[in-house]
Amino acid sequence: MKRSFIFLISIFMISISIIYGSDFKVKKDLILQENEVFDDNIISIGGNIDIKGKVNKSIIIIGGKLRLFGHVEEDLICISSDVKIYKSAFIKGDLFVIGGKLEKDPEMRLQGEYSYFKFNLKKIETTLLPIISDSQSMTFFKAAKIILWLILALIIFAIIPKKINHAEEIFEKNMLRIGITGILSILAFILLFLVFIILSFVIIGIPLLFILLLFYFALIMFGRTVLLYFIGIKILKTVNINNVTSALFIFVGISFYLMLKFLPVFGPILLIIFNIFEIGIGMSFLFRKKIPLK
Repeated sequence: MKRSFIFLISIFMISISIIYGSDFKVKKDLILQENEVFDDNIISIGGNIDIKGKVNKSIIIIGGKLRLFGHVEEDLICISSDVKIYKSAFIKGDLFVIGGKLEKDPEMRLQGEYSYFKFNLKKIETTLLPIISDSQSMTFFKAAKIILWLILALIIFAIIPKKINHAEEIFEKNMLRIGITGILSILAFILLFLVFIILSFVIIGIPLLFILLLFYFALIMFGRTVLLYFIGIKILKTVNINNVTSALFIFVGISFYLMLKFLPVFGPILLIIFNIFEIGIGMSFLFRKKIPLK
C-alpha cells in the first residue's frame, strides 16, 4: 500500500513542480482593482477572483468564482467554475471553459480561440466510479453497460485466470488494507487528473492524461473482475453450490451488483465501497510482494 501511494504522490509532486517552475502564483482569492497590474500567471483553486485591472499572463481557476472586467494578456482557463465575463473585459489569448457555468457578454473582446465544454465535473464519479448510476431505473444504456462489464470480466478471467485467483486470495486476507489503498489511490487519481488537465494546455499534459486514464481503467477492469469473482464464490458457497465453472462465479457476482442498483439507501453505499475495493485490489496486486503463482 505504501509503495503504491508514494508512487502516485511522487508523480503528483513532479507535476506540481512543473507548474511552479512556470511562474504560476497560487492565489485562492484575488481582487485586482482598476489600474492595478499583476505580472505572474495565476492559479486559483476554490477561490474568488475579481479582475478589474490587468493580468500580464494567464489565469487558471478550478472550482471557484471569477468576475472579469479587466484585461488578461494571455489565456483564461476555467475548470468547473462560476465565470462571469463583462462587456469591458479583454482577453488577448484563448478562452477555455470546462464545465461549470459561463456568463459572457457578447461585446467582450477576445483575440484568441474560444472553447466551452458543457459538462458537470461534480458528476465525475460516474467516470471515476463507473458502476454507480444516478437513478434506480434501468435503461437500455445501463443494461448494455452491465452486459459489457460481464463480457469484459469473462475475457479478462479467460486471459489471466491464475492472476485473478491469486488477487482474490490476497483480497480475502487483506480487505482492510486494500480498502485503505483504494481510498488513497482514488484521491491521488483525482489530484493527478486535475493537474494533467492543467498541463494539457501546455502540451505535456496530453500524453500524461491519456496514460493516467488508461492506467486507471485497466485497474478498474482488473479489480472489478476479481471482486465479481470473489462475490460469486461467497454467494455460491453460502447456498452450498459447488463444482461450478468460474464463469458462473462472475455471472453471480455481476447479478449481485445489479441487485444493489435497485436497493435504496444501502445499495449506493455498498456500490461505493465496492468501487473503492476495486481500485485497491488493482493497486495492491500491482505493487504486491512477488509471490509465485500456484
